Amino acid sequence: MPSKPNTFRTAAVALVATLAAASAVTVPATAGAAPAGTAPAGADAGISALSFPGEGSDWKPVTYAGGAITSRSTPGEARDNRGNILHAWRGGDNDTIWISLNNGPARALPNAQTWTSPRVIWTDDGGRGNFRIFHTGTEGHVYQHRVQLDTGYQLPATLPDWTRIPNDTRTTDTVPVAAAALPGNSFMLAWNSQSNDDIWTMYYNGQTASYGTPSLVPGALSKDAPALAAQVDTDNNDPAPWNQVVLAFTGTDNRVYLSRQRYGTSGWTTPRQIFAANSYGWTRQAPSVALSRNGWGVISLTEDRDSTIGSYLISRDGGWSGYYEEPSFASTYGRTPLAVIAGTELYYVINGTGGGHNGVLWKRVYDLAALPKPSAPQW
Repeated sequence: MPSKPNTFRTAAVALVATLAAASAVTVPATAGAAPAGTAPAGADAGISALSFPGEGSDWKPVTYAGGAITSRSTPGEARDNRGNILHAWRGGDNDTIWISLNNGPARALPNAQTWTSPRVIWTDDGGRGNFRIFHTGTEGHVYQHRVQLDTGYQLPATLPDWTRIPNDTRTTDTVPVAAAALPGNSFMLAWNSQSNDDIWTMYYNGQTASYGTPSLVPGALSKDAPALAAQVDTDNNDPAPWNQVVLAFTGTDNRVYLSRQRYGTSGWTTPRQIFAANSYGWTRQAPSVALSRNGWGVISLTEDRDSTIGSYLISRDGGWSGYYEEPSFASTYGRTPLAVIAGTELYYVINGTGGGHNGVLWKRVYDLAALPKPSAPQW
């Protein structure tokens, strides 16, 4: 993907459908059991499965200084507050984790081996901040590399070794961990239990440099990795802030669920099955979730029926509206597509095929700023 937001393409986007957020609704079913009946009250089943307005088929390879990135998993990426972008990926012919800053040279993280996707976030410490790369080790424990750019905003000469996440944090050795950046150099992790289908989360306090006690998400059951995203307005400049953390996961019934946590609290809303456009989003893979600063976000997944990419549009009030399928029928079989939002612009990152290309690819999907302001969060 482009190295900085100001290099993104600015193709005109025409809004061809009016989308309204639905009100929050609780489905009284454990996430894993398909609810009876048709669409729940919070879903807009009247919107057909469209592509996002203005979406094109122009997939491009994700590159580093040596050419196109090759990997056996979907890569991770994050941006800092200056527009620097860090990519991290599992090697195409090895299990080493490689990183590249602003599409520059690839460098290996010391002693890091994984059989799945790394996750990348950036946390703000009031200075240069920290890129944090999390990965599941080949024995299932979860690890972190904290990379701080030097005073010239370049990668340090020596990359840091890993630290193991405490409290016996571990998952299946082929399943990634989820991570979301929070204010004050803090973050939250989410992972699937190594021994059963439970989902756990844990908070890291950046001010005290301490981890909280792992917490079970009630009613959330999955056989794959959860997805996690957060958006908190720290400067009162966001037009429609979420001020919450969103957890998305594939239930044991292979359908997609969502749960939310209000920032500053510890409880999760009851997981709800996402339904829109007469689609239950049937998938055997983990989803991806991304939130924008204007109150909209997406949950993206790979459809089982043809390995194409589908996305549900979600809003900060707990509702969802619209299901969109990638129109050029890109395929990403066996690998979760990564939804990325920079400001309000949505991008897809996949490891598959699209637009005549193969491998790790990206494309701009839609500018969510074109959507009407959604309702305030409901709890």
